[in-house]
Amino acid sequence: KMVYSPISLKYNRDRWNIKLTVPYIKITGPQNVIRNIGQVNQVVSLQQDTSEGLGDITLASNYQLFYSPKLKTLIDVTGKVKFGTADENKNLGTGKTDYSLSFGVYKLMGDFTPYATLGRKFYGDPSAYILDDVFYGSVGLSYKLSQKTSMGVDLYLKDKTAPNRSTTRQLSAYLSHKLDKNWKLQGYLIEGLSENTPDVGGGFSLAYVFN
Repeated sequence: KMVYSPISLKYNRDRWNIKLTVPYIKITGPQNVIRNIGQVNQVVSLQQDTSEGLGDITLASNYQLFYSPKLKTLIDVTGKVKFGTADENKNLGTGKTDYSLSFGVYKLMGDFTPYATLGRKFYGDPSAYILDDVFYGSVGLSYKLSQKTSMGVDLYLKDKTAPNRSTTRQLSAYLSHKLDKNWKLQGYLIEGLSENTPDVGGGFSLAYVFN
């Protein structure tokens, strides 16, 4: 069982946005599973230990490369650095810095927006286990229910991070609602479709926009 509680700050300017995320993480169960990677060794344990503390701080930057009002198509690029701030001795993270770069394509079709992303993740080199660099991506669809409410579904895929691990396949759905001009509430559910993803999960976020 994992509880992931992030605090994020996002800044938008013209075609750019930058996002900093500082999370707190708590893991209960066998201590051989790392978030977003899965099981990292074959040690069998029935002991239910608990580890908690600062997670991996991430810094991401997104840039809108192209937008055509006529074609109603948008293309963007996102770079992300995941700093190894989580304690590797508690299995809260790998202890290494990772990098990723991805591209996204979005097509506006009235109230519907289908999209697809494709990226490459470059892992650090932990001494205790292997992490191979991987391709990852997603396909999804968002739908605008009203001026204040939207919903969507997303299928996320990622290569094996090692020959003895499975590929990542995860399905998620969300519902987002603007409470007023500043506050937005969003809830989500996830279902794992592979061995290294959660069976089920969910959560919510509350965001405030500074004008």
